[in-house]
Amino acid sequence: MDSINRTVEEHNRGHIDNAINIPYMFLTDEGRVKNPDFLDQVSSVCQKEDHLIVGCNSGGRGRKACVDLLNAGYKDVRNLAGGYSAWVDNEFKGDEAAAQQFKTACKFRP
Repeated sequence: MDSINRTVEEHNRGHIDNAINIPYMFLTDEGRVKNPDFLDQVSSVCQKEDHLIVGCNSGGRGRKACVDLLNAGYKDVRNLAGGYSAWVDNEFKGDEAAAQQFKTACKFRP
């Protein structure tokens, strides 16, 4: 199982243990920009038959990445519902300090 899709900055703040990070989008001065090499980067580390869990911060980019992966022929692709935020909220996190910092920094939190 591989988990992919968060920006480098998000991944560095905290991530699921053993996750492979291949950003679907990059943060730029203009905002988020789709990674033009996303599918090529995924294919360099994953086979089309692999079980893929795609996760972003809250689930939106993950859904878009799943569509692209399925359209590219990947067979078993799932979006992490609610993204890494939900993972942390449900206490499935790895490093406690990183998870608490993430919860504080996440812009989607009230």
